[in-house]
Amino acid sequence: MKVSRVEVKNYKSISHIIANIDDLTAIVGKNNYGKSALLDAIQCFYGDKTINDDDFHMGKDDNIEISILFSNIINEDIERFFNYKSMYNKTMMKIMENVGNQTLEERELRKLEEKRVQKFAETTEKFCLDLDQNDSILIKLIKPRRGNSLYKLSNDSTVVKNDFCKLIPPIKVISAIRTPDKETTAGTKSNMKELISLLQEQQEEENFVKLPNSRDKLTYGEIKALISTNEEEQCRNLSTDLTTHFQEAISTDTLSVKVKIEESFKFDFKYKTVLIDRDMPHKEIDILSCGTGLQSMMILSILQTYIKMMSDSNLILLIEEPEVYLHPSLQRKMINTLVKISKKNQVLLTTHSPIIISKIDQQNIHCINKVGGISSIMDATATTIIEELGIQVSDILNKNAVLFVEGKDDNNLFSALINKVATNMGLDGDLTMKEIDIIQTDGYDKMDFYANAKILHKDVVKTPYWVITDSDGEEIPTRKASLVKKGTDNGVTIDERRIKILQEYAIESYFLDPIILSTVFPKLGSENLKELCDCYFLAYETALALLRQNSFGKKQHFKAYFKPKIMFSDLDRPQQAINYILDTHYRASESVKATRNKLIQEWVALEDPIIKIVETLDIMLLKETRMSDIINVVEEIITELVPQKQVQ
Repeated sequence: MKVSRVEVKNYKSISHIIANIDDLTAIVGKNNYGKSALLDAIQCFYGDKTINDDDFHMGKDDNIEISILFSNIINEDIERFFNYKSMYNKTMMKIMENVGNQTLEERELRKLEEKRVQKFAETTEKFCLDLDQNDSILIKLIKPRRGNSLYKLSNDSTVVKNDFCKLIPPIKVISAIRTPDKETTAGTKSNMKELISLLQEQQEEENFVKLPNSRDKLTYGEIKALISTNEEEQCRNLSTDLTTHFQEAISTDTLSVKVKIEESFKFDFKYKTVLIDRDMPHKEIDILSCGTGLQSMMILSILQTYIKMMSDSNLILLIEEPEVYLHPSLQRKMINTLVKISKKNQVLLTTHSPIIISKIDQQNIHCINKVGGISSIMDATATTIIEELGIQVSDILNKNAVLFVEGKDDNNLFSALINKVATNMGLDGDLTMKEIDIIQTDGYDKMDFYANAKILHKDVVKTPYWVITDSDGEEIPTRKASLVKKGTDNGVTIDERRIKILQEYAIESYFLDPIILSTVFPKLGSENLKELCDCYFLAYETALALLRQNSFGKKQHFKAYFKPKIMFSDLDRPQQAINYILDTHYRASESVKATRNKLIQEWVALEDPIIKIVETLDIMLLKETRMSDIINVVEEIITELVPQKQVQ
């Protein structure tokens, strides 16, 4: 389940706002324009903030209304409401106590299923849900100036907050106010405590206590001792992971992080986070009493640790100004971390940082404006983002030319290849460093590209630029027209002559070449590598032809199955899923599978395979491979950039 829309009426500076929410959504705008009001409204809906008289818009008596649409409801969401996991565990305990009693096992499992079906029906009726027809639920908070708050469903029936909060995803909040006095105030939810509890909850999902083999019964005291020992072990593991990220952030190993049990009640343990100075190992420093800079770096460290731990999490992270007190390099780490977290959770943030906003899809950015004391949402075009965030030409213009590429691999490839081609043309072999800014956009739907492109179109800027992208399975004219249209929709006129569409599906396609692979990995055998490459391109080109005839199916399925990266990586998928794709879509022989597995091992063993291959192989050899397509593009760019008289 996820939040898909938030609607707010008559709250603070908001008269009426509707905001669509995705996995990663950003709210931008000048100070005091109402960015935080939207996050505050969500907290009011959850009951984490109180609505006061001063919160009524313009002092009017109109009701405050905060409506949230939750979509993508699945069976597991309903089961979470009536705690099916507890029901299941109790049943399994009873079965384990009677191992071998087949009749009892069948009876208990049947009773469990009957109870699940009954509770499922009661829950869907309670919330007026019909998942076959609609997988969404709209809940509205209504707060009159005088009187108590109430919650209503879309059919106008009333619902109790304590009930629906067991159904909807929980929220975690990181406020922009990160000061020691705020963090240590008794009774408040501090940023640090919220995030440490997030790690604790994630551990509890995967945590098990190993019982002694020789005992089938334990006393209450023995159980407590086992759980306490296990908690202490978890604290040590957390401390190790947090210390790694924290020391990387502060660029020193003089401080380490220690997570310890602050207090426990029955089996409910509360954690406390302290710092240990290497020069004063016996003195503990409470992180909540540290300065704002250290706290922000600790927040980043906790979020990075959470990525390692999270499984199928389902929460909403509200974070105000994640860039606060962070150096630009750490801001990049922060947004990259939040992008990863948003793969399994939702992240809604406010920001003033161009670095943060650059990694977010344009349609997921809401720009808040304020006129006459009333906040509203305006289109987040490149122009509005530049104005609201104050991006300047100098922010991107450090060289004599700009090259837009999509990802890290593209960046590495073009950096290395430009230098190699320049050397072959008799120019400085460090041309990229001296002359060209390569801007990694992480996809041309990201605001970073449109904002930078808009700046380059200002009259005062005469810098040449190029937009380079792979074909993504589309015909080149179609791909080029799509980019031009996206630019126009964002207020940017992109010159078609500046767009270079590569022939292949993706960068990895150029390395699926028998000449390149057999030269770099001779032990794998040229015939085996040729068979591997032929297998991929035959399957890819067949599927591509069907796709262009509208006979393949959904385009996202084509993209999922035919990324050339599948020959260099398992794409973080289970081996069973990879085998299914290879068997079903590639008709891969056992020898192809064996060669692929060996290639993956060799590829991973190289520290940076793309740079290594380009720097190692001779330029004339590369021109005999699929890489000739990219080399031609690079030569065109260099020829335009460097006066002809300088080329030998």
